[in-house]
Amino acid sequence: MADTGAERRNFARERTHIKVELLKDLKRVKGIMEYVSFGGAFVRLSKTFLPDSTLQVQFTVPGEFSPFKGNAKVVWVKKDKAIGIEFVDLPASEKLKLEKLLLSL
Repeated sequence: MADTGAERRNFARERTHIKVELLKDLKRVKGIMEYVSFGGAFVRLSKTFLPDSTLQVQFTVPGEFSPFKGNAKVVWVKKDKAIGIEFVDLPASEKLKLEKLLLSL
């Protein structure tokens, strides 16, 4: 039986199609968040980052005045320009935005 990764997930993931911006130092890359959970996201982008990189993540949450802004760690990288990120050290305000997004999906 193939490992789908589902056994390692702590949070249910939701399918989405949200524009996201990832920043590391002076590198700014735009992509599409295809799956999201309370713990992290799957992002397809034109340029990847190295595993274990710490990034700033920003995306619009429908119904929110200000965008979601938080830190994430790259947990895996695929050659076809996709990464898996884990949200880290999110402030309470950003956790609420993420929860609102997940409830709307």
